[in-house]
Amino acid sequence: MGKRSPNQQRFLTDIQRLLSTLLLRDVADPRFNGVSITRVEACGSEHINIWVFHNAETDQKTCIQALNRMAPHFEHQLRRAFSKRRLPKIHFKWDDNFEKSGDVLQMLRDLERP
Repeated sequence: MGKRSPNQQRFLTDIQRLLSTLLLRDVADPRFNGVSITRVEACGSEHINIWVFHNAETDQKTCIQALNRMAPHFEHQLRRAFSKRRLPKIHFKWDDNFEKSGDVLQMLRDLERP
């Protein structure tokens, strides 16, 4: 991951904020209750990876497939919100880092116990 310009970082933050709002307000699918967008990364000028995590026990593959099927809807909403004519394609991915960080925190808590 290279250094981003302030404009690009602001753009990615705006995408994350808008997609989080869309997931919370506009999507009535109960599979997405509790889904959080953890980070947004640009992959060149044609793709954006949207990393998500769900705090409950859920089928990751099914959740990601459903989100990727809804990607055209999200891309349409992004085009309406931003003045850019050409927006990158979005692709949802599961963020395993949150699971790993939870394991590390649990190990640290176990070490603190007498």
